[in-house]
Amino acid sequence: MEDIKAGNTVRRKGLMQSVPDFINRNIWLLLEILACVIFYIGNRYAYQRDQAYAERLRRELVDMEYQTLNTTSDVSAKSKPSYIEKVATRNGSGLQPVTEPPYILPK
Repeated sequence: MEDIKAGNTVRRKGLMQSVPDFINRNIWLLLEILACVIFYIGNRYAYQRDQAYAERLRRELVDMEYQTLNTTSDVSAKSKPSYIEKVATRNGSGLQPVTEPPYILPK
């Protein structure tokens, strides 16, 4: 490597001498870039974790919706008057179907 003197400054030739100078002059910029890269990677992993959690909750919600729909249909089928009459006659409880319409009691 050759040094060329120009006035009071010394210029160095070659890439190997200019890289340490560049690092020394821009150390804070390089540290800031490194911090941004680390922050970006950390946020990406946090985002992926949150997305997996949200997907798991979505699947759980769909399962609960199907379960609710199934339970609702079972309850509505078992609360029909015809089903109740069938169960009452099958069990021998002695209940008779109502033949008279209901009426309101006076106050």
